[in-house]
Amino acid sequence: MSGKQVMIIVLILLIAILVVGLVLCRPMAAENYAKGIFNFAAVDGVYVWGWEYDPEGTAPEELLLNSENRALSELVELFDGKGFGMTPGGLFSQKLPEPRAGDDCWRVIFHCTVSDSFLTAEYQGGVLRLSGNGETVVATQDKSSWARRVFTLIDSLYPEPEPEPEEGEDDTAQDQK
Repeated sequence: MSGKQVMIIVLILLIAILVVGLVLCRPMAAENYAKGIFNFAAVDGVYVWGWEYDPEGTAPEELLLNSENRALSELVELFDGKGFGMTPGGLFSQKLPEPRAGDDCWRVIFHCTVSDSFLTAEYQGGVLRLSGNGETVVATQDKSSWARRVFTLIDSLYPEPEPEPEEGEDDTAQDQK
């Protein structure tokens, strides 16, 4: 084979890899990553967890939102119609990175009882992963600010922590107030 033929073959292979990469990394609706026949209009329950990462902290409390809760529709609005594309690194690794102390982390599981389908979205260490029909690390437009809005909404659902008693005050004096 001549050098020209080798260059043509290499060029064809590079074009094929580029086309496959563009197809795999194109933005798609979140529904495409879900397990089963999934539609945000049919979501009737959402499990959420939100926490600021603390290496020595406890696991966050799971919250269940039903269709009567306004936060469910707000979460659906944040996801529905948004495009999510696979990242080139996500083609090879599905593991979320270890977050740093103070990082916002969250997990949301959308469930459709009618079709028994679900979609899980996890954000940790600045990386977003959608799962349902497999696990896929994805990117989206304005990912950091969008993920912060999701976290802020989830965080607002948790009750405010009880204030710590002041030093020198015993528990009985606190109960009498």
